[in-house]
Amino acid sequence: MRIASYETGVRFNPHDEIISELATYGVITKGSDRMCEILNPIYQQHIMQAFKPLVNGLEHEYFSEDTHQDFVDYLTSAGQIKMDSLLDNFRDFIARAGFRILLVPDTPKEFVGQYLLYAYLDQFVQLIQGHVYLEGQTGRGKIDLAIFHNSKKYIVETKIWEGPRSYQSGKKQLAAYLKLEGASEGYYVVFDHRAEPEPRVETETIDGLTIRSYVIPVVQEAPSQQA
Repeated sequence: MRIASYETGVRFNPHDEIISELATYGVITKGSDRMCEILNPIYQQHIMQAFKPLVNGLEHEYFSEDTHQDFVDYLTSAGQIKMDSLLDNFRDFIARAGFRILLVPDTPKEFVGQYLLYAYLDQFVQLIQGHVYLEGQTGRGKIDLAIFHNSKKYIVETKIWEGPRSYQSGKKQLAAYLKLEGASEGYYVVFDHRAEPEPRVETETIDGLTIRSYVIPVVQEAPSQQA
């Protein structure tokens, strides 16, 4: 099936009893590539949570050994989420996890970063008693992650690196989402799985909106074997 646009190799076969029943009740539909696609973001979120853990024990490394922070440190005194700091720590976590992030069972290499980001943010949001939604429908497409906490909405768009032009167009797409949702700032996380990635963090103003972008390498070098 397809979860948050990720395939696991199940084709939509209307003659299959289980697939037919799921389609009848609006859980799945046939995607453009003839694969099963989860139709409702609420079902999608519950399915992902039901099949946890997705991170193969790496959640214990969200913070470095010399850091005594907890997720609650990512809230301001007014109760707003410090998204910049939260995502900065996620970027550092990916670097610390290194080659082991590729060992997550049954997770396509290209999408492992997105799985990890969802698990990371979901754990944080549960702790602060907020809500996180996957691929919420808007008038112009889908938002990958929307966090609601303390009467504020935080929007995170995720993509896989597909070249400089796609990277830049993703920022404009996010800006359009933000305008539609009435948000003034958004977060853009791109996972770079190339052999020679180009990590970056930048904050820009696009159409009067603040976009903080991350390009995070996913394929880390395997540790050398010592004799």
